[in-house]
Amino acid sequence: MPPNSTDLDLFVLALVQRGCANPYDLKSQAGISVGSSAPVLERLEQSQLIKGSPPGVRKRQQFSITKSGTKTLESGWRDLLASRPTDPDATLRITYLAWALGRQGELMDFIDSSSTNLKNAAATRLAEANQLQGIAGSLGGEAFRWLKASFEAARLEAQSQALKELGKQIKKQAKVK
Repeated sequence: MPPNSTDLDLFVLALVQRGCANPYDLKSQAGISVGSSAPVLERLEQSQLIKGSPPGVRKRQQFSITKSGTKTLESGWRDLLASRPTDPDATLRITYLAWALGRQGELMDFIDSSSTNLKNAAATRLAEANQLQGIAGSLGGEAFRWLKASFEAARLEAQSQALKELGKQIKKQAKVK
């Protein structure tokens, strides 16, 4: 595993394994900007987890996963399951990794625990908003803190629900196959 590797590193590694072989593929198929993917690809290549082809037209390179990359992907994603991200992109990348690697049971456990984590974070933010509500009427700095805490609570609650729904959809797709 590269030093300081992230869920993004493993996510890109999984995508390269599945045929997203260059920054354009990562952008068009997975929505990862070239500015975000280029440093990750460079890190993965320096760590010998992927191998780049000789530069072609417009200095384009095609990447493929190495044996070491496959081993790293197989072992590294499990550590991510224990994390409790509240960042939606990190949560979705970890969800994708477990799904793409065919780990249905672990995937559903991660979705359930992540959904609960988001719900708990929403409750904390709502409690903060409720404490601020009485003093927010003065339109001092507390008013902005109240707005922000209320908004964050609603956002986290919605993300919790959306993640549960995605889990249901993934289960349905697994049954169809």
